[in-house]
Amino acid sequence: KANMDGRKATIEAGKDFLMKYAACAEAKELVDYVKQYLPGMETKFIADKKKAEQLGLYTRFDTSVKSSNFADTYVSGKEILAKEPDQLDVMIVLGSIGYDEAFAGRNQFNDDTLRYAKQAIAAIEGGKTTPKFGLLRFTYNTKENALGWLNYTIGYLTHVAQKNKKDALPYLYKATLVTSDTKKNPIPYELIGAYYFDELNKITEEIKVLAADQKDTDTAEVAKQKVDTIKAKVALANGLAERAMDAFSRAYSLTDSTPKAAVYKAKMKKNVQDAYKLRFAKEDGVDAWIASAMTKPMPDPMSPVTPISDPEPVVTSTGGTALGVGTGSGVGRANGTGTGTANGAGVGNANGTGVGGAKPSSTTPAKPTAAPAKPVGAARVTRPRTN
Repeated sequence: KANMDGRKATIEAGKDFLMKYAACAEAKELVDYVKQYLPGMETKFIADKKKAEQLGLYTRFDTSVKSSNFADTYVSGKEILAKEPDQLDVMIVLGSIGYDEAFAGRNQFNDDTLRYAKQAIAAIEGGKTTPKFGLLRFTYNTKENALGWLNYTIGYLTHVAQKNKKDALPYLYKATLVTSDTKKNPIPYELIGAYYFDELNKITEEIKVLAADQKDTDTAEVAKQKVDTIKAKVALANGLAERAMDAFSRAYSLTDSTPKAAVYKAKMKKNVQDAYKLRFAKEDGVDAWIASAMTKPMPDPMSPVTPISDPEPVVTSTGGTALGVGTGSGVGRANGTGTGTANGAGVGNANGTGVGGAKPSSTTPAKPTAAPAKPVGAARVTRPRTN
């Protein structure tokens, strides 16, 4: 700083000298000398000053990251980006901090993290590159790993902090596609499964309301319309249940079997079991279903859920007693005591076996067993760090 101050004083003295003596014949030789060298001195001084300021900003930035003084990281980082808007490494750091902080229950950096993570993703996908893809403790080393973590960070904060599970889906899904640590991290799969569980709970409540609206006095035509509506809802519920089972199967399978992760792993399996029981009205076969799911690509959560209609049992009518829609066990299968029309031509099977969409029983799952905001122990994959 003393050197810079001295150089500044010299330049100012030179300018002052020229103002006073530029027209003085006796000082012509010195005036010509100052005129020759002063512009170059000033240009180099300005460049060196800028470089020193940037170096000071980076020193402040690095110090704040190392000491976890993230408020100062954002202040200095924003100053750096104001001067160097394409500084990808700084963008990546600012787009990473909020995940670690939110995971620890501190949410003051969420908005800034989301903004800079999206900027960094856009820069990387636009061809911007850097040797390390990050700085200090937020260094990802490869393009794919950086994209995985940045997408996961956006998905996590959008789902958990903003409670916006639907908009989190594309980011969480992208985190599972790239060659990154996040591909084998169970949390993105768990959060996707939690979204499906919410949708499944909504539709099972709708089915309950529709089933309760069935009346003994309904005409055959009205009864059929109600049954068809319920069947369509049941088919969609089946599809949602299988999507939930798939996501939670991956979260379960990707969680290690250490004692530290045992509680989390058990919760993930319980989620699969709850959806499986609702879908198939039985409990055996869960392990085989999980193993099968892991051999297939994960469905894109942004794609429409395909309704799944199970075959209805074929029963020969004996005439005289017709069943409309019975009350039974599980979504999509009903066996009970509904009412049809007196001549045996009711909606459903004539001997008392109801058609496929009846009031779900008490097996309807509650909300996901695990709290997505804070999975247990080893389920969280640590960022790659190279400080």
